[in-house]
Amino acid sequence: MSPIFLIGLLTLLTFIAFATYRTNQALKVWTPEENILLSPSENIARLILIALAVGLGFLSGEDVHTLGWQPLHPLGDVLIGILLGIAIPLSLYYPSRWVETHHPEWHSDIVVESIRPRYRGQWPWVILALLPVALMEELLFRSLLLGAFAPHVNIVYFVIGVSVVFGLLHLPQGEWGVVGVILVSLVLSVVFLWRESLLVVVIAHWLMNVIQLVLDAITRRREEEAPSD
Repeated sequence: MSPIFLIGLLTLLTFIAFATYRTNQALKVWTPEENILLSPSENIARLILIALAVGLGFLSGEDVHTLGWQPLHPLGDVLIGILLGIAIPLSLYYPSRWVETHHPEWHSDIVVESIRPRYRGQWPWVILALLPVALMEELLFRSLLLGAFAPHVNIVYFVIGVSVVFGLLHLPQGEWGVVGVILVSLVLSVVFLWRESLLVVVIAHWLMNVIQLVLDAITRRREEEAPSD
């Protein structure tokens, strides 16, 4: 495995972790006027990170199948991705509602509040903007980490470690947010290694985020329409 790949990947992950931490710290004391997903500078930066991740993939020395860039059964991957993208947020919805009701200190809407559509016309753009978010995260945490390292490590422990790190990046969403993300990451990691496909986890991740926003909108509307005591 190329030393340039290792140094580049570590640098990229460190930068993303630091940027995520700083953004979440800022959101605690600042409410953006616009949806941060639709910020031109944010999207340009995200596309640059995707390009860097792809470049690192070529530098890794691993073949495209190991990295998941050339799926063997793309149609099956699409179907599995859609099923997972629907099933995961639905299965976590009621546990999340229970946590919000009984242990609100374990949950934070800080991230959802910054990316939820502000009006109906924003929905198509937010849905579109969620795609590079999913692609960037899956490139880094599934393709480059699991794909490139799988032939060289104890994959069970490595999957757990990667999932924990991925979950801790979501700490501003509260303890339940971290647990939920770790569980989701474990599922996506297993599916990625099973299918050897980046396509399946990108579709699942993207659709999962979209449905989470839809469920959030439905929940808020019901709460607004509920009669007050």
